[in-house]
Amino acid sequence: MHDNSIILPQAGALLLAQPVLDDPNFTRTVILLLAHNDAEGSMGVVINRPGSALDSSERSPVVDWIATSVGPHVEFIGGPVEESGYICLSQDFGSPTNVTSLDMMSEDADTGTTHRVFQGYSGWGPGQLSYELTENAWWVLESEPSDAFDRDPFTLWSRVLARQTSDLRRLADYPVDPTVN
Repeated sequence: MHDNSIILPQAGALLLAQPVLDDPNFTRTVILLLAHNDAEGSMGVVINRPGSALDSSERSPVVDWIATSVGPHVEFIGGPVEESGYICLSQDFGSPTNVTSLDMMSEDADTGTTHRVFQGYSGWGPGQLSYELTENAWWVLESEPSDAFDRDPFTLWSRVLARQTSDLRRLADYPVDPTVN
């Protein structure tokens, strides 16, 4: 069960975009925070935005890592920062975030690991995330070890809300456009 008491942003927490957040980069996103420091800022990856499949005829480490990743076998859109870069995360239950980063350029694609490839990341400068939290842009919630590798990312936002034990769970079925409700 989840204790839905207020939790502070920290590595391993989830940021769920509140329905009122109108930035198209973050509409209904679920972000796994990888790092958070009030003095330096925060970094995470959007874990519920599958992108497109890369051209599999091209042989590159990124294509190989995506081909051996948890399905769907596509790059995920990690966020709008450094969109030309990639981050590969592997499941690591010994880490506070339940993930660890893999070096796709110096390691071979490992079919024995649970991993996923993200293009770009989400980042906040010092104080920026704290400000956005006061503006009710995000909920900070506990993550589950499987969240970063969920096989149905399109419904993850709703399912994370549905598993809460507080009144937040009622928002799991919040319509995309409340005016047509």
